[in-house]
Amino acid sequence: MNRKIIITLLLVIVALMGQAKDKTIVWDNPTVESGIYGDGFFQFAIDVTKVELKKNETVVYLTALRRSDYPDHNWFLFVDGTYLKVGDTRYALVSADGVELNKRSHTKDGKLDMVFHFKPLPQNIKSFDFIEGDGAGAFQIKGIKPVEESWKQLFPSYWRDDQSGDWKIAFLDECAIYQCKFWDYKQRSENPKTGEAEMVLTNGGEELKVLISKPNKKLRTFQIGGKTVVYSMITSRFLPDYPTKDTRTEFVNNGYKMDTITVVGWVKNMPQWMPKVAFEFGYKDFLEDKFTAAYADLDTLGRFSVKIPVLNSTEFTCDWSRCFVHTMFEAGKTYFMLYDFKEGRRYFMGDDCRLQNELFKYPLGWASLRMEEGDDIDRYIISVDSLIKAQYANIDELCKAHPTLSSRFCKYKKGNIFAQMACNFGQSRFSTPDYRLSDNARRYAYDTFWTKLEHPYTLHRDIRSFLSDFLGDINSKSRSFNVFEHLDDIALTDDERAFLNRFKNWEDESNARINAASTDEAKRRIWVKDSIEYVNMMNQLDKFYRSSRVQRLMHEYMLMDEMRDNKHTLDSLNVDLFIHDAYMSHIVYKNIDWQRTSLSPEILDTLKSWVKNPLCIEMVENLNNRYLAIENREFDRLVLKSSDNLKGISEGEALLKKIIEPFKGKFVLLDIWGTWCAPCKEALSHSTEEYARLKDFDIAYLYLANNSPQESWENVIKEYNVSGDNVAHYNLPYEQQSAIERYLNVHAYPTYKLFDRDGNLLDLDVDVRNLDNLEDLLGELE
Repeated sequence: MNRKIIITLLLVIVALMGQAKDKTIVWDNPTVESGIYGDGFFQFAIDVTKVELKKNETVVYLTALRRSDYPDHNWFLFVDGTYLKVGDTRYALVSADGVELNKRSHTKDGKLDMVFHFKPLPQNIKSFDFIEGDGAGAFQIKGIKPVEESWKQLFPSYWRDDQSGDWKIAFLDECAIYQCKFWDYKQRSENPKTGEAEMVLTNGGEELKVLISKPNKKLRTFQIGGKTVVYSMITSRFLPDYPTKDTRTEFVNNGYKMDTITVVGWVKNMPQWMPKVAFEFGYKDFLEDKFTAAYADLDTLGRFSVKIPVLNSTEFTCDWSRCFVHTMFEAGKTYFMLYDFKEGRRYFMGDDCRLQNELFKYPLGWASLRMEEGDDIDRYIISVDSLIKAQYANIDELCKAHPTLSSRFCKYKKGNIFAQMACNFGQSRFSTPDYRLSDNARRYAYDTFWTKLEHPYTLHRDIRSFLSDFLGDINSKSRSFNVFEHLDDIALTDDERAFLNRFKNWEDESNARINAASTDEAKRRIWVKDSIEYVNMMNQLDKFYRSSRVQRLMHEYMLMDEMRDNKHTLDSLNVDLFIHDAYMSHIVYKNIDWQRTSLSPEILDTLKSWVKNPLCIEMVENLNNRYLAIENREFDRLVLKSSDNLKGISEGEALLKKIIEPFKGKFVLLDIWGTWCAPCKEALSHSTEEYARLKDFDIAYLYLANNSPQESWENVIKEYNVSGDNVAHYNLPYEQQSAIERYLNVHAYPTYKLFDRDGNLLDLDVDVRNLDNLEDLLGELE
């Protein structure tokens, strides 16, 4: 070989060595131990999509994704002190693309791609950390490493069926997860050289043998209970897109019969500062038309299991204060939900849980467009229509970019936008001058929302609110009761009937007497005398009206009138039978809950003749029986104070001074409330806790009821056990109650006031609904 050839070969070798030395090492979609950004609510997840290890720099590609479903807070910040770390060595940030350092950044449509350039890491490293600053709010993406490194590990690991796309099994240090259950390790062995493993899992009395082959890239063969399967490792925070499209569009509809949803789950690696309270599943009770919740206690690891009673397939907001999961569950099914705070993993396991996994990865959006007071409703209609079309277009674009997303995912996402906008539109009537929709708006609501409602109606929580507002708008009218039209039912005795007839004819008779008088002076004397008599009769009539018997009759007459009007509306709209029964029964249910009194058999019999759904009737009867029992319950009537000693006192300050006089030497906590006031009753329901927490402060509890029928008043006191040696209740005549409220400048209910031991009103903001603050305040006053 001549010298020229040898030199040429040497140059080629040197060039190749240089190329090899300059080669970029790429990690695509590396795995991380943790990658969550944010403060107490963990608003963003940071995904590392690629790492380039170059000779002269290290490039890290990040994608910021708005945290699952969180609607309000959508900013984050990277400081110029961001660095990479290997062991104790730091590698400084040189520059960043797609984000401005040291300033708040926002995602576009919930997503932002960024590129960070650092001083070069050694190209032979296996793992490093990404550290964003060292100050308050700093975060770390720990354990960034190539996917190939993760394939070698079995504990912890998560495995998926590539054909179905479902998460099938997981092996964690604490336990295994399979078939929506937690399994303990009875036996566990792993060959460190080959990676093969053998274990025996137990769940209660059930035992399961598992054999696991050595890894073949990301695949392993499993023998589980004698069945052989091949699964691939899941290395991403969410399940990858499913391999094929599911074209189903229907959801489970059980015909609105009480059923159960079972959710087993694990809130894994919860931060220490987070409260270890029960996991909450919030949903809308369609029949009672109110938000309710089911709770699951967490064990020491954060695991839970709960069975939730539901009417049908239902939308849920899960653990709003920590995890903020917005999803839906179908009636009769069992799910396993993993939410890992450290690694950011969020998976569902179970029979047909594809939609839930898709909603984890591509969360439900928010379509809040409310009409403000004074806005033009026709312009609002245009804005609503435009927003719906824009949101639908965004969903279509997402599904086009990810063609295997299921048809049910697309339908559910659009249905959720539809429900939110229907709810907002129904609420718009309360921003109009007369609190009613215009004819044009009502037609729009009918054509756009009402005619497009689909089963099951429970699938989107906001549909129930729309139904109430839409039907309430059609039937919105003030209702009054004319006692003189029902004399035979109202008057219990001949004297009562004579008095009411006399009052009914009094004005005509008085005018006749005045007109018959011969002189102006005679007319004046008759007018003065009749005016005095009229005042006395009005006081007598007011007392008659305020009696429990008359109050009950008046409410039931007006309730029956409301029921007839709504039935006529529902029949004219030819509504679905379930909506008819649910809405009609809720009218009666709401009345019982509002009045806190039972109803007459006539009302219930009428309802049963119009409503055939047994669950609807059961709901009303259960509440009615509850108040029947309360009405028959004995209680300490000494807490009910008479106003006889207040006769003749009309000034608010004097009345209040007289009422609190017996409590001198004690703090007096005044609660002004009403049986018609939902927040008042909610606060009273915690009275037992309030008394226990404040027992060391020698407090007298004084309750003044505003415009509250006697029977309702007593029932609420009995229902929540608002009684004791240091408790006093007054239900004053209207004029005296109003005088006290004017003196105290009361404009909201409930209102709380605190008096010192000498009976002086303290200029302090007190609220029994915040017992921690109230307890601290009383401690300072001692």
